[in-house]
Amino acid sequence: MLDVSGPIDTVTPDSLRMVRCGVRLAEELLRTAGPTAALSPRAAVGHSRPSTASTLFLRLLGDKPTAELDGNRGVHITLPRAEILALLASRTQGWSAEELAYQLHGEDGAAATIRTEMHRIRAVLGAVVEPNPYRFAAGVTVVSDADAVAGYLRAGRLGEALAAYPARLLNRSTNLAVELMRDELNEAVAASVRSSGDADLISRWCASDMGSGDMAAASVLARLTGPGDARFQLVRARMERIDRELRA
Repeated sequence: MLDVSGPIDTVTPDSLRMVRCGVRLAEELLRTAGPTAALSPRAAVGHSRPSTASTLFLRLLGDKPTAELDGNRGVHITLPRAEILALLASRTQGWSAEELAYQLHGEDGAAATIRTEMHRIRAVLGAVVEPNPYRFAAGVTVVSDADAVAGYLRAGRLGEALAAYPARLLNRSTNLAVELMRDELNEAVAASVRSSGDADLISRWCASDMGSGDMAAASVLARLTGPGDARFQLVRARMERIDRELRA
């Protein structure tokens, strides 16, 4: 039985959503608590509790975020939940519900909305996040494809960094906090490639969606190759097309 009785003046627009979330969570706990679930050979990621040492891998580059726990099949996560997980991964000391609400929704953000999303994240991934403040549970190692790009950059392995960077971080997100993280990673890649002095790497960067508007990189490539080089001609043709589209 789920008791939601109380004074009418405590009801908020999020109350019904929280009730529905609580019902779904209770149903899921009841469904997975029995012996049948314990014997299931293919339990879903969200139906298991992280072991003492677990690894959560987040795919945050592009527009189809997923999460993988301990090598299980990737589970699709919605953009709002991916934004929360990206913020959790960005700060080890954690976030309060109020801080996350402000970061994601500004002054109109409600802590109740964050708590509801946290329930949904646990329903999908298990107890990977602990509250007060919200942060990844002890023993859960969190890595992401964005971390891999940054790691290659720190190691000076620019070719591998470019290969591991197929798209911007959560490129459908319009949240300011996510946009700042997105721009930070993109500029780190861009600056590293521009300063490499490697015409092939710069050409690859300028030919990508992320580097297609990098005029500074195109200028460096022009100095390295000259107007007779096909690599520069390809970059210049793309730049001119983008310029025409912007003027249209």
